[in-house]
Amino acid sequence: MNSVPQNTGCPAMTAETAYRRVVAVYPDDCQPHSVRYLAGAGGFSGACFWRLETGRGPLCLRRWPREHPTHDRLEFIQAVLWHVVQEGFHRLPLPLETRSHAGFVCEAGTLWEMTPWLRGRADYHEAPSRTKLAAAVTALAEFHRASASFPLPDQGPAVSPGIVERLERLHWWTPARREQVSTALSAGDWPELARRARSLLELYPLAVGKVRQTLNEAARVEAPRLPCIRDIRHDHVFFVGDQVSGLIDFGATHPESVAADLARLVGSLVGDDATGWQHALSAYERIRPLSLAEALLMTAFDRANVLLSGMNWLEWIYLDRRTFDDRGAVETRLDENLERLVRLAER
Repeated sequence: MNSVPQNTGCPAMTAETAYRRVVAVYPDDCQPHSVRYLAGAGGFSGACFWRLETGRGPLCLRRWPREHPTHDRLEFIQAVLWHVVQEGFHRLPLPLETRSHAGFVCEAGTLWEMTPWLRGRADYHEAPSRTKLAAAVTALAEFHRASASFPLPDQGPAVSPGIVERLERLHWWTPARREQVSTALSAGDWPELARRARSLLELYPLAVGKVRQTLNEAARVEAPRLPCIRDIRHDHVFFVGDQVSGLIDFGATHPESVAADLARLVGSLVGDDATGWQHALSAYERIRPLSLAEALLMTAFDRANVLLSGMNWLEWIYLDRRTFDDRGAVETRLDENLERLVRLAER
């Protein structure tokens, strides 16, 4: 699943002091002559960002959330990124090395990394086109082709861990837990969210049966595993014109079927547009053909994502009591999910 959102606020001490100690361990040409603090930069992961203007060009300093990733996970993520660059895929923010040749820094109990600042914007929804859609999935296919040779202990074929995780989430969302969320709606101070939450709770039981059946079928399918991004979606694909300038946010990278990445990305770009899906998959397969097993898994991932994405937000807000600075962005995400969930419930 995608990384769990956290409150995007950073403590003042971190924003004003800790980043200076981190920057100091990088080479001279990474030292900034101007700095802009971006807080969460519009995301929900809990990371904080700074844009640094340096002799090496614009750089991005990232403070990972305290909760994730662990030291070992970040080492794995960076190893995958180094590998795909060596294999010829360069459209990503490769972490820079410190003076002591480390890929990241531990400071104030959190992990930090510095990368080049990628050109472009995640503007597909502002100006969609078949050319940009093909470019996005082609970049993903090229990433998968490069990551496939990364030495994993077990590359499968195996049952997808993401499918198993989604089945577990269906078991977690019992009627009692949904009632717990429903009860919490009346106590909130966010009426716009409460209205959307009621719709999600009403639609969930109408769709869960067909999604469970699809996931149960997918749980019997084995497919190759390779390092996948797992949170590759609209906001993480940057364009300059019609071409992809880079992919960002690899914090959820983990061995998985490529079906997980395809479902996440294409679903976020074209929703339920069948022609868009066909165009996207044709572009992907020009680089990396899909097996029948991967195609089946992709359908299961997409349907489960539609069912569970909105419910995850309800859990984070009403059960975990997490807060988010940009309520409008949360509401937009839920509106997009609700539009697809209505169609899924009607099938």
